[in-house]
Amino acid sequence: MENYAKTILSAYPMLDSVITQIENLIRNKARNSFYVYDNTQKVVEQILRLGEIAKLLYILKVIVDDTLLEITPTERELISFKYFGIVPERDNFDHVSRNYFRKQIKALNSFCQRLKENGHDENWFKDKYLKIAFIAGIYKKTLNEEGKKHVKY
Repeated sequence: MENYAKTILSAYPMLDSVITQIENLIRNKARNSFYVYDNTQKVVEQILRLGEIAKLLYILKVIVDDTLLEITPTERELISFKYFGIVPERDNFDHVSRNYFRKQIKALNSFCQRLKENGHDENWFKDKYLKIAFIAGIYKKTLNEEGKKHVKY
């Protein structure tokens, strides 16, 4: 499983909140720019940079939404349970059996495959999204967790 796909899925539930925070920050910077004794060009560049980040995050949200629609409902249910904390409403949902973990791996691989088929591979992710601090933090945490799986104590 590709770590970038895990990072995208881990970040997804926070995207709306982060986008809203960035939009509020942009609004406040623009509103308060009259009182800042700084170079106007520098303030405008900061606002534009924040706007670009918000745009990239919104695009990521749309990409995840579209990719989730391309996988099977069962795979979508498994991913939603693991990464978004959405418990399926059906009674026979088994999330503790050995079979569940196999299905979870299959669902993640399917999601990752769909991302790649749509042109969203690891190079795309690193180029566009590792510049964003909170995404980079999640990616680093994902890499650390992946490394711990292979270490014997």
